[in-house]
Amino acid sequence: MDCLFCSIPEMSNPSNPEDEIIDESENFYAKAALGHFVFGYTLIISKEHFLSFAYVPEHQFPELEAFRDNVLDKLHNICQHPITIMEHGAINRPGRAGACIDHAHLHLMPLAADLYPILSERFSFGELGSMNEVRRFKDAQTPYLYYQREGLRSNAVELSQDVPSQTLRRIACQASGEPELWDWRVKPLRDVLQRFTSEYKRLAVAAPKRSRT
Repeated sequence: MDCLFCSIPEMSNPSNPEDEIIDESENFYAKAALGHFVFGYTLIISKEHFLSFAYVPEHQFPELEAFRDNVLDKLHNICQHPITIMEHGAINRPGRAGACIDHAHLHLMPLAADLYPILSERFSFGELGSMNEVRRFKDAQTPYLYYQREGLRSNAVELSQDVPSQTLRRIACQASGEPELWDWRVKPLRDVLQRFTSEYKRLAVAAPKRSRT
């Protein structure tokens, strides 16, 4: 299978800075996001090939949530804004939900603005008790959007039709006042990405633990 996110854990010396793993657990890894329009923009990716987190086995979610919180702790040594956590959840290739790569990945974006008021004008979100509830979208065979503002309850919505590619990036860039930066292919911003990667690796060891509710 020709999948970039599957190949990254096998790269011993990646040629592109965005392919460097900056943190990992047994089943997940983190890397800086290409198109680094906000400093600290990180992806959490499954090592095994799953179309979305709806396909991740239930027993892996405690590890996923612990790893996500560990990455968030480290990001707080670097970034001043709360972290917005999002996923374009694909169920099959036709039902891609606006995802650009058909492999499970969470977007962690340090954003001053809460995107929920904007998103809720377009999508009818429902509240989730925990992230593993996205698995119900696999059972229903419907693509979805997942959204959580750090410290608040998570939300998701099933999509009756495909949304444009990089929809969440478009909305986040618009809210950040830089709408022209939404497309990572056009604006990769590798210089910012490399500064973040260096900062994360330098400060990661000193990151304090933070309690969450």
